[in-house]
Amino acid sequence: MEDYVALDVKTANSSRAAICAIGLAQFKNGELTNSLYSLVNPHEAFAERNTASHGIDAAAVDQAPTFPELLPLLHRWLDHQLIVSHTNFDISALRQALAKYAQPQFTFKYFDSYIICQQLVNHPQHRLVDMAAYFDIHNPRPHHALNDAQTCGHLVAALVARRQAPSLNNLLNKAGFHQLGVSSQLEQKKFQRTSALDLIDIAPTVKTADFKRFIPAALFYQQNIVLTGSLQLMTRAKAFQKIIAVGGTPQDVLTETTNFLVVGHTNPQVVGADGKSSKIRQAEEMNRTFPVITIIDETDFLKAIAQ
Repeated sequence: MEDYVALDVKTANSSRAAICAIGLAQFKNGELTNSLYSLVNPHEAFAERNTASHGIDAAAVDQAPTFPELLPLLHRWLDHQLIVSHTNFDISALRQALAKYAQPQFTFKYFDSYIICQQLVNHPQHRLVDMAAYFDIHNPRPHHALNDAQTCGHLVAALVARRQAPSLNNLLNKAGFHQLGVSSQLEQKKFQRTSALDLIDIAPTVKTADFKRFIPAALFYQQNIVLTGSLQLMTRAKAFQKIIAVGGTPQDVLTETTNFLVVGHTNPQVVGADGKSSKIRQAEEMNRTFPVITIIDETDFLKAIAQ
């Protein structure tokens, strides 16, 4: 089966340009091989309705990178790839976010798993949560950008298997879609049903995704990292970028899912004579019950992001 990258974004309010979280999941031959998740600071107000849906508010993104700061990483993940999202909302949000910051459009081809399901799945509802239940796809956190992206990618693989399609291209053709949507600086083409006379094979039009820096052996790969104190060699926003670039996920607060606490410089006059911030004390307390959080200093942090 052709490679594809599943995309899901969340927004702070009714503006599609106000992206506050993005999830990407790479699939090769129908198998999940890589993931990327980041909160995004949109520098816009959060609507209660949006926060109620995805649980993200202004405090959660206060230290998160902005959309422009994530662009180098997003270009590696999206340019010249085959992208799938469940509804066109996510593709539209990307375009509008790029326009918001006066940035060139990404170049990729895409399709919409929602309207594919409408054509091929006999079910009254075709929302992602409905299709996940229908195909028995486990989504531990619905409305979380990464989990929704992964679920969307698994849904595509399930559709191919259920329809016994020899390729993704064949699946799209069975649903009556004979050309992909196109996004680029020069061309915007919708993914929609067309005449078979427009038939194209998607396989030779899309590059094979290859994200070499995302190595499972890397210390921070698929790990959750919290920072405390002041880093001496970079800003916190830059550190978040570095964590994301090696496949990790920055967190603002310690939770049961935290894997690493990176300790920068702390001021004894502020935190106490022992130099321990509240996050250090919290991590030590959590580790007394079950040691799950590794506490490292800035030197080890720099080695990890250099892998």
